[in-house]
Amino acid sequence: MVANAKPYEILTGVGDLYIAPVGTTFPLIDATPAVAWRALGYTQEGVTVKKSSKIEKVTVDQETGAVKAARADEGLTIETQLAELTLENLADYLGNTVTDTPAASGVAGIRSVGLYSGGFVKTFALLFRGTSAYGNYPSQYQVPMCYFDDDTEMKHEKGGKNATIKAAFEALVDPDATVEAEKFGKLVMQDAAALP
Repeated sequence: MVANAKPYEILTGVGDLYIAPVGTTFPLIDATPAVAWRALGYTQEGVTVKKSSKIEKVTVDQETGAVKAARADEGLTIETQLAELTLENLADYLGNTVTDTPAASGVAGIRSVGLYSGGFVKTFALLFRGTSAYGNYPSQYQVPMCYFDDDTEMKHEKGGKNATIKAAFEALVDPDATVEAEKFGKLVMQDAAALP
């Protein structure tokens, strides 16, 4: 048996994804996200947070092994399948807006979204709320600037499988970050209840 093992340090389950305009204040760890944060709804096949890095080795003639390592590239990607194929989710993915045409006499009300994105890439702030490794508390990834990255397909088929939106959020460097280590945002985990 591992000494001092704590079962809550083994994280299970997924969480909730929210997006908001870049610059929106992130909620406190134990607070409900404000109205500016739009929930993306249910997900399928989990949520994957991937931190990538490309390290290049520096060699010199006098040594057979590398003498230094330098990071040449890094990234942060959050991937999932959005199970709610709403026009709002699709519009955010495409960087477009939903047009709402209300019902009128003899005319059905409709919502629509254009399927062409063009050269402009819309950016968002992203909040991913899950569970903490320090007890029955929440945690949250706070990404101040990201965009939907990846091709998506919406497969409509008979049977029990629903169509999803494959979503990958790629972090961008936050030019307003005051701490270098937080240029892609940060992961916050609650470890104690608030004092009275």
